[in-house]
Amino acid sequence: MGRFLRLQPDRPDRAAHGYVYYRWTSRYVAVVRWALRSRGLGALRAAAGTHLAETHHAKIVPAETARRVIQVDRAVDLHDLESVVPYAVARDVVLDAPPTIALAQCACRATAREAGRGHDCGPLEQCLYLGDPIATFVAEKQPSARLITPEEALDVIDAAAVRGAIHSLWFKDAAGGRMYAICNCCSCCCIGLEAQREGFRPLAGSGFCTTVDAKACTACGACVAGCAFGALSIGPGADAIVVDAERCLGCGACLCSCPVDALALEPALGGLLPLTLDGTRTDTGTRAG
Repeated sequence: MGRFLRLQPDRPDRAAHGYVYYRWTSRYVAVVRWALRSRGLGALRAAAGTHLAETHHAKIVPAETARRVIQVDRAVDLHDLESVVPYAVARDVVLDAPPTIALAQCACRATAREAGRGHDCGPLEQCLYLGDPIATFVAEKQPSARLITPEEALDVIDAAAVRGAIHSLWFKDAAGGRMYAICNCCSCCCIGLEAQREGFRPLAGSGFCTTVDAKACTACGACVAGCAFGALSIGPGADAIVVDAERCLGCGACLCSCPVDALALEPALGGLLPLTLDGTRTDTGTRAG
């Protein structure tokens, strides 16, 4: 537990929490998932959802931003994250180059399959843990987890994007309030998305919103079924896709499903800002590929 005490020596409770969570992540997620689905135990369900939202939280990002997190070649220190991830525990993100990266099983996908609720939505090895002491600890303690190169991590992100995965940067109190992982999960398995659908708010939007080129769109509907947030629909007259900006969190998964490249991501009006890694510019006009 000493490695986690070094993260925040004044909080041994969080150090113990971190040891348990990163050592037995799948069991931890299984308990939270069970509690979220305990319809007959309202207080337990509310406690589980509130605990998840208070101790874990994520910033949804397009695939290209997830790639840039892996590729950053200098230390990046971001402040005032209330404008990016609106939770007080998300204070600073420090990414040191070259990062230590561990590839591990997605606890959400593994536990969903064990419960008979998951689908054949890709390999289990999808979670990327970034930076020590967490990455090395996960590689040592979790079954099948291993340290990988940044190039291998990029391959994981790219393959997940093709499958329509949702990429998110996860923060946790037991990680010192810092980002500790890139999740590349699907809407049917992700515990964060499930909690979001249940009315809890562990996820913050990317700061982008999908836009439609009405002239190029054929209203085939390929993007509608894959939207995890119900933000897309076929418009009146069935001539183009319509985007509900209130529902869209700007994950960009729909871009990969569009056969005619009619969708793009543009900065959303108001609300959260897109994550930038150089402190000066905002990613705009993001398209698939």
